[in-house]
Amino acid sequence: ETLNALGFETGRLKTGTPARVDSRSVDYGVMTPQPSDPDDHWFSFDPASWVPRETMSCYLTRTTPRTHEIIRENLHLTPKYGGFMKSTGPRYCPSIEDKIVRFADKDTHQIFIEPEGRTIPELYIQGFSTGMPEHIQLEMLRSIPGLEKCKMVRPAYSVDYDYLPATQLDHSMMTQK
Repeated sequence: ETLNALGFETGRLKTGTPARVDSRSVDYGVMTPQPSDPDDHWFSFDPASWVPRETMSCYLTRTTPRTHEIIRENLHLTPKYGGFMKSTGPRYCPSIEDKIVRFADKDTHQIFIEPEGRTIPELYIQGFSTGMPEHIQLEMLRSIPGLEKCKMVRPAYSVDYDYLPATQLDHSMMTQK
């Protein structure tokens, strides 16, 4: 409100993240491995930092009709469908509940299981961001092949935040307001 009073345009956006799951509680045997590229790719231009290492696979699994049923039965508990959040996302990256509502004709959706690092037993459940309550998230996760016995390390969340359009800045990153 203070920034609006000073003449700035502001807006609201939402974002979210999926739950994190303990890798030791996952059955990879029922998932499809998604191996890394065979060629090394580096994030640094410094050849001294190019240290070859063993690659890590991600895994592909899918939602089930039971997953969709749990989501549909609990839509009223989510920030968006419960009316708590009215903002839109900054890019096309729908929550799992958005996918179930917007693509109701689909019986299943891809879920990628991605390791968070080499030394921690934490998995990022790509394609499964949600604003559902924690106990519903666990029920949703456990309805997915390979995650039936999973342990959730951290729940997913959804948040609203304010932003200022960058068009209010000049090339020096300053504003006249």
